[in-house]
Amino acid sequence: MSLTNKKESASEPKFEVLTNENRPVPVGADRGLGAEDEIDLLELAYVLLDKLHYIILCFLAGAVLFNAVAFFLIQPTYQSVTKLYVVSASNDSVVDLTDLNIGTSLTSDYEQLILSDPVLEQVISDLKLDMEVADLANMITLENPADTRILNITVTSTDPQEAKTIANKVAEVAIEYLPKTMNTNPPNIAQSAKLADKKAGPSYSKYTLMGALLGAVLCCAYLIVMHLLDDTIHSAEDMEKYFGIVPLTTIPDSDIFGTDEDEKEERKFGFRKGFRKG
Repeated sequence: MSLTNKKESASEPKFEVLTNENRPVPVGADRGLGAEDEIDLLELAYVLLDKLHYIILCFLAGAVLFNAVAFFLIQPTYQSVTKLYVVSASNDSVVDLTDLNIGTSLTSDYEQLILSDPVLEQVISDLKLDMEVADLANMITLENPADTRILNITVTSTDPQEAKTIANKVAEVAIEYLPKTMNTNPPNIAQSAKLADKKAGPSYSKYTLMGALLGAVLCCAYLIVMHLLDDTIHSAEDMEKYFGIVPLTTIPDSDIFGTDEDEKEERKFGFRKGFRKG
């Protein structure tokens, strides 16, 4: 090779082709769509603690709102209870162990038959109630306390007198209908229904607590979502965290730069409060 060729080869620039494997990745590229974002629970706790006054405000607002709804929009209800004693007596009217076992099993059958259509239709007809069988069935609750042969017939209504009348009538119709259907001795009325002297619902304390908790939860959820959706940089720590860059310095907030009201005043009068032209 000649000397001239050596000089030309020495002066030729060298180029390097960058492929996807060796191409440099810019700082902060790990925050792309494929990256997994980590949620700092401690940071969320500080966010909620910083907005604690808003959470308390929503807590109180929810409690007041739900209490008002329960007081003004929900009609109070009343309950009356009739108790039936279920027992199958022998021919000599002496109750033995077999009769007691039969009485216990009959209680479960009575629970099903008392809410049957023949019984409810007879109650509606006798009392001349303006309602359907399904509506009357929704007003009646049957309960058999554990280890007893007592059947509680509870009627819930917005009218205390109506609740008492229906409870007693259901017991009367059941005493006539059940022995004919089941071929057993009729149950005894252990307690007749009485007029309710206090409301059964709604529970104002329950609604107040529900509203307070719901208000606080919704407020916390809103604050958390807004925090997670906020992609702006608020501090030097955020710069280092997201971009790996340590800022050389920061400029603190100061009132000497003026506020939005000062800027409006300057555009209107030509000078700011406290400063004059010239």
